[in-house]
Amino acid sequence: MRTSTPLAVTALAAAALTVCLTSCGADSGAAPSGTPSSAPPVDESSTSPTPTSPPKPTGPYAKNGFDYDTCKDGTCEIYVRTGTRVPMKQSVAGFATLVVSKATASGVDFAGTGPDTAGSVGQQPGYRARIGKLDVVTVTVNQRHPAGNGVETLAIMRLSPA
Repeated sequence: MRTSTPLAVTALAAAALTVCLTSCGADSGAAPSGTPSSAPPVDESSTSPTPTSPPKPTGPYAKNGFDYDTCKDGTCEIYVRTGTRVPMKQSVAGFATLVVSKATASGVDFAGTGPDTAGSVGQQPGYRARIGKLDVVTVTVNQRHPAGNGVETLAIMRLSPA
């Protein structure tokens, strides 16, 4: 029986490399050029825990989410709920704060703070109201959103200068 010389040389070189890596200084942290000094890197995205973020509401999504500061210039699309206060620039809206007094399945009640800023009561999706210098469209109401011990009603409102 005859052995192939290239196969024998390859096997001998692999054995010599293994012996050298374990006794020729691999423990000192210095590895020969071109050979790894440790195990291949682990993809940390698959092993590290994923940070938890607040649950998203069901249904359509508001472009600006809960970031009410984006509304100061009078243009935004946000989630609102009972008690939401949206800061506005007086020069843009004609008032300093849009206040949502109630958000329920039957509609959204809101008004601006300040004189001459009558709002809307029970505004349903698709309706538009003008408050001061601001147009307010209720996009949707009664989205279910996890909150505390249960769920709360959210609405999406789109604001734009009138």
